[in-house]
Amino acid sequence: MEWQLPQQERVYLRELARRQAQIAALPLNARRRQLWYDLNDTQPNTRPPIVIETGTFERDFLPDSLYRCATPAGRAIEGQLLRHLRNHELIDDDKVTPDTFDIGWQVEIDELGVEIPIRRVQDAEGVPTGYEFQHPIKDLRRDFQLLKPARCRVDREGTLAWKGFLEELLGDLLPVAIRTGVFGCAMLTHRVVELMGMEAFFLAMYDQPDEVRRLMAYLRDNALRVMRWAEAEGLLRANTGNQVSFGSSFNLTAQLHLPSE
Repeated sequence: MEWQLPQQERVYLRELARRQAQIAALPLNARRRQLWYDLNDTQPNTRPPIVIETGTFERDFLPDSLYRCATPAGRAIEGQLLRHLRNHELIDDDKVTPDTFDIGWQVEIDELGVEIPIRRVQDAEGVPTGYEFQHPIKDLRRDFQLLKPARCRVDREGTLAWKGFLEELLGDLLPVAIRTGVFGCAMLTHRVVELMGMEAFFLAMYDQPDEVRRLMAYLRDNALRVMRWAEAEGLLRANTGNQVSFGSSFNLTAQLHLPSE
């Protein structure tokens, strides 16, 4: 695939990348990086870092009016850069501004072989406000057969092409790095709630305990199937650097000796 950006978007995106690289090099970020190392490596008397999860108010933090790029590729790159720049300028919490431009593997994972439609509603301003899962499992014993083993595919060629495009655009300012993704769902009860609903799940624990055990074992094995697929495909990367877990915990540690990327 080829991505074309107008010259004005290229110039603008490079300026954003230059600003991010300059911020990442500030002594402030070195101190914050060390703060996370001290916390995760259990150094005594370490101040707990403070992190604001801006994703919970995304439409206010990154409103559409802020974007200057018109192309889909340009907007995707712009959004990633702006998120770090605005966090530094407006939030100023203990996140460490990255000195790389990170991307993930382009993967397709059909986790359960069954569609789980979602009905969404909007408020008077057209802002998504609520949703509910349209549970495919109505009767656990009868509908269990709907579930199928996960099917996974990685587009290496597409991923490396995207990486090459970004390197040509920004690589002299921010090195482009492929990071590990989340492969396989370890939150098994979350999947159950999507599949059949929380009330039905709780009742099934009493009415159909053997079927519940069967379902949980299936979800466990299926999650492991995806994880082992990602491992076998070589998609896993060490995430002991400035990568995040669960939105507010950054992984910087010197105690896990893993090869760096």
